[in-house]
Amino acid sequence: MKLLRVMLKDLRLIARDRSALVSLLVVPIIIILVVAETQSEIGTQSILFPIVNEDQGPVANALIKVFREHLDVREVDRATAERLVAVENKAPAMLVLPAGLSKRYLTNKPSKIELLTDPAQWAELQAIKVIFLLADREAASLGDPFEEELLTLEERSLTGKRLKFTSLEQNIPGFSVMFVLLSLVFSVAFGLRDEEVWGTTRRLAVAPVSPFTVLGGKLAARLVVGTMQLLILLGFGHLVYGLSLGRSPIAMVVVAICIVFSMACFSMIVAALARTREQIIPVGLSAVFILAALGGCWWPFYEQPKWMQTLAHGLMTTWSMFAIHDVMLRDRTLLEVAPKLAFLVAYGGVSFAVGMRLFRYTEL
Repeated sequence: MKLLRVMLKDLRLIARDRSALVSLLVVPIIIILVVAETQSEIGTQSILFPIVNEDQGPVANALIKVFREHLDVREVDRATAERLVAVENKAPAMLVLPAGLSKRYLTNKPSKIELLTDPAQWAELQAIKVIFLLADREAASLGDPFEEELLTLEERSLTGKRLKFTSLEQNIPGFSVMFVLLSLVFSVAFGLRDEEVWGTTRRLAVAPVSPFTVLGGKLAARLVVGTMQLLILLGFGHLVYGLSLGRSPIAMVVVAICIVFSMACFSMIVAALARTREQIIPVGLSAVFILAALGGCWWPFYEQPKWMQTLAHGLMTTWSMFAIHDVMLRDRTLLEVAPKLAFLVAYGGVSFAVGMRLFRYTEL
């Protein structure tokens, strides 16, 4: 009977915090929906594939027809195609069908076509190469020139020196960002709530220190710790798995600082929304998992459905992964990655302002 009474007492205490109780179901449901939507996006129709058709002949048109059955093909000029691949990184590759291709093929003369790529989008690029194999088979009835080996494919990167990347270049930075975010969210939220238990709240209420100074100083300490954590994790990947850190160490350090700054400030919002210690775990986990999934920490960003990609462009994890990949995989300099860093700094500033507005010590 005593055991039963203790159990009923704890159940009543748990039932009082309805927000935490609801989160026990809401969090896994949201994560399941995100994962299911991403994994259900089967096929390659969402992959943008710009083609520069300088030939405009029957052979080029036959190839484009086959590619269009499997990819989101867009016929554009060369400048537009290069911008989509090298600058905006919206397409993993572009194909150039040279002028006179059909004429040379019809006279049994070989031709060379260019595949200009962004190897950082390695998963989508692999899918495109598989489509080439499918085109080799399916276009045979259209007089596919690949069958007679009159066309050769020349692959060249538009964004760096390497043509191939592995899943480690995605997984190591992605999980590093996620675990740094996880530690920041819980350390900030629990740290602020623990001060109420320790009585720090009452002392701060009468101290000649502004809330901005107090909260800003606490986040600055977490910024230092988080930046060191992220750099150490990336350095571990470099030493153990040969992970490239780019050609600019300064750029990588600044990128890490901006990423951690945005995440530390965002942690203030989580701390404000979680009014009790019991709410911190479900609220924090839901925020971290959703941001990590949508932001491309778990899988390549462009594997997500289009609507999820659009939604993810408003998250700091997305721009964090963009910035890391720009430095690590595309060898971009600090100046070239500056627009993404500006977004992260602005995101952090807005998050801090919102957190300052929402956060209240329960004793004040």
